[in-house]
Amino acid sequence: MINTFIHTFFNHSLSKTMTRFVALLVLFASPLSAVAELELRISKTTNDGIPIYLANIPGGANGIIEANLKRSGRFTIVNRSKIKNLPPYGKPLNGGVYTDIADYIVRGTVLNGVLEIELTSTSDNAKKLFKITSDRNKRRIAHEASDVIYERITREKGAFDTKLAYVTVTNVTNQNREFRLFVSDADGHNSFEISKTPYLMMSPSWSPDAKKLAFVSYEDGEPAVFVRNLYTYDIQKIETKEGANSAPAWSPDGSHLAMSITVDGNSDIYIANLKNGQVKRLTKSSAIDTEPSWSGTKSIVFTSNRGGGPQLYRMSINGGKKQRLTFDGKSNSAADIANNKLAFVRDNRHIAIRAVNTAGADRLSNGQFDDSPTLSPNGAMIAYTTMRNGENALAVISDNGKSRQFLTSPVGDIREPAWSPYLNQ
Repeated sequence: MINTFIHTFFNHSLSKTMTRFVALLVLFASPLSAVAELELRISKTTNDGIPIYLANIPGGANGIIEANLKRSGRFTIVNRSKIKNLPPYGKPLNGGVYTDIADYIVRGTVLNGVLEIELTSTSDNAKKLFKITSDRNKRRIAHEASDVIYERITREKGAFDTKLAYVTVTNVTNQNREFRLFVSDADGHNSFEISKTPYLMMSPSWSPDAKKLAFVSYEDGEPAVFVRNLYTYDIQKIETKEGANSAPAWSPDGSHLAMSITVDGNSDIYIANLKNGQVKRLTKSSAIDTEPSWSGTKSIVFTSNRGGGPQLYRMSINGGKKQRLTFDGKSNSAADIANNKLAFVRDNRHIAIRAVNTAGADRLSNGQFDDSPTLSPNGAMIAYTTMRNGENALAVISDNGKSRQFLTSPVGDIREPAWSPYLNQ
């Protein structure tokens, strides 16, 4: 989600405000094309997580699984040298022998294109066998294996088999800027270019079925919200009223889009019904109300300066009373919500997280210009943008702060990440 409020509120330069408040035309004339992948570097991992040993799996799946479990912030990967002469997959394994080394042991193999994973608990030698069929690409099969291991151990659904949408910008400082919209696996691999244009482009937002992206663009000189189907390439313009349309957010059932619409210089929250085209206004005040995010099916969290400075508020989708959610810090904005967790930008520079219905928050990031947090669907990881070596990079941090990775693009600055929901196909 774009942090439109901060730049509007503090009246930054026109180019910076426009970069973060509206998007220009997204060109979708050509089909998806593969491009260079994001470069991944894990800078921090936990040493006090659940110890798990991953035996070698033919085809390299164990490497992908290891990287996934590391970035979750919940596991410590046991060095392979700690266990010598481990029986290969298919041979008897007495997990109790290794209780002082690991809590779990993973072995696996590939048979006729099917990845078979055996998870052994060393505490009771209980074994669980998983089979991932061959109707997926190899990396996605490994992501699905990571999800089942994660869920079996933590009792929480995994979110490794998901996607990221993001925008890259090249030639940032001159008039030959080029904006590209990408979709990739959640670990930055299998990147596909959705669009390339010289015009500003940002604010992708996933539909709950992960088949569509909403975005803001200028067409015929007026900002508007568009929805692009990633499978049919169809584009639908969301007809609202005159004014600047920004920060679209899908309802959990995919039937509505919440958005910020600016009329006569004032920004308010609206909901557009995608079935009948009706648009309902939820806020009406002299304050700047923007950046809506759905909190369940019946309420919306948004950013507003109605209290004197940018803070987070919640209201019913029917309007009515506005409840202030944040009180610490000079500013809080750009909320994203998943699995009852609320991630947001504090003081326009750090990423913070809390449960939706609790006070306070834990600070997760330590950069100087951290922005645009987006939660994985299980709420266990947060992607956000940060400055590294003078360029915007994408960071992913676990919700407990114990693991962090950086994803840099070979084709420019990264902006506006959006984490997909769970994939259904």
